[in-house]
Amino acid sequence: MGFLARRTPAPPAPTGPAAGPPAAVPPARIKWQHNDAIGWERLPAPARGALARAGWAVTAPIAAYTYYAPTTRRDPAGRYWRDTDAWWIDRDTLLVVRAREALTQIGTGSDGRPRLRRRRRGGGTVQLTTHQLTGPAPTGQRWSRPPQGSAAGGAGPEHRLTDAAVEVLPRAIQDEIGHPTGQGAIRHYPPHGGYHEQVFAYRRISPTELVVVSATREAGAYPDPDTAIAAADWHVTTYRPHVGAPSESALAM
Repeated sequence: MGFLARRTPAPPAPTGPAAGPPAAVPPARIKWQHNDAIGWERLPAPARGALARAGWAVTAPIAAYTYYAPTTRRDPAGRYWRDTDAWWIDRDTLLVVRAREALTQIGTGSDGRPRLRRRRRGGGTVQLTTHQLTGPAPTGQRWSRPPQGSAAGGAGPEHRLTDAAVEVLPRAIQDEIGHPTGQGAIRHYPPHGGYHEQVFAYRRISPTELVVVSATREAGAYPDPDTAIAAADWHVTTYRPHVGAPSESALAM
């Protein structure tokens, strides 16, 4: 026994004007986190000292960053550790760093969580993965932002806030970097006013390929700092080296 399908007439074709192109995505602004230490400087000082004594991270990097949120861990023996992850890239080396600080419990908070501090006598290690980089020299470009708003001086599009640093870069740079393996942004406040911003990102395309982007822009305080920096040109450095085999080591802090 079969079923008789009920036929539904097709909806009439629209008679109004054709639909326009999809609405443009508004420009992005970073959700800045105002901290005393920023970028690579967020890596604990004992870890940076251990790296420098071993001869690592002593030259000016193309891009380097430390992630905002350290992770506190507890091992089966009840000892506490705090891990801070970072990365450093110069012409010759890619460093992937984990600073593991030994912590001491000094009590319990009102919420029942342990109160911890770094051991006064040190303790901990810097876990390090290094890759040698070879290839052509980095290239530089200058990108100007297209004019925003109407020709009559109307207000430009609203901005959207983002935690993804690369979203503030020109679209062509975003397409080149793709989904970053690591990214971060730094804002400085020059004494003469305005902002100085840096965006760093890298992506491991394959075990032997890497793309690195370092972008900088700066603007004064007229008519206001946010409007001025949004219209500033980006100065972008791109590096596409060949990546060597990894080498792992550990340094005492």
